[in-house]
Amino acid sequence: MISSLRGVVAALDPVLVIDVGGVGFAVHVSARTAAQLPARGATVMLQTYLQVREDHLALYGFTTEDERALFVQLLSVNGVGPRVALTLLSSAPHEDLVHALQAGDESYLVKLPGVGKKTAARLVVELQGKLGARPAASALGADPRYEEAVLALVSLGLSPRTARDAVDKVRSNGLGPAARVEDLVKAALQGGVRPVA
Repeated sequence: MISSLRGVVAALDPVLVIDVGGVGFAVHVSARTAAQLPARGATVMLQTYLQVREDHLALYGFTTEDERALFVQLLSVNGVGPRVALTLLSSAPHEDLVHALQAGDESYLVKLPGVGKKTAARLVVELQGKLGARPAASALGADPRYEEAVLALVSLGLSPRTARDAVDKVRSNGLGPAARVEDLVKAALQGGVRPVA
C-alpha cells in the first residue's frame, strides 16, 4: 500500500500531481493541504491514503498524520465518502472539527458544506468519544509498520476499529520484528477479518 509520497510537484491544477522517479501520482488533497503545498518543481512529502474500489483507485494526500487519521475516521462513518471527508477537512480548522465531533455539536457541523442534519447526527453518534487518540497510540506502539497495516486494511474496506483490533491480535501472536507490512496484512486477513465487498 502507498502510505506516503515524496517527490516533485509536477502540477497543481486541476489536480495535484507528484512525480516520484518519473511516475506521476494524482493526489486529491483538502484545501488546507493545498494551501501548504510548495510551488511547482519543489519537493514535497505527503502522508497518503489509498482508496481501492473495483472500478478505480484514488490517492488522498495530507501534510500531517493527524489530518490523515481524521480523514480515515470520517470515512468510517456510514454515508461519508472521500469527497465529504475532504470537504469537512477543507471547511473547518482541524481542532474545531475535532472539538465539535467530541462535544456532539451538531449545530456547528450542519453549517459546514455537504453536511445535513442526518449526516451531522451520524458523525456525532459514530465518532463521539473516539477521536483524539491516534490509531497507533493504543496497542499498536511506535512501530510505523503496524499503523501502515491498519491503513492498508482500512483501504481494503475494514472499519478502522476492526483493522486496529486485527493488527493488535497479529502483534500479540508474536509475528516477528522482520515482518513486512504485507505480512501483517496477510496474517490479519487469515485471522478471520474480511474486507467489505
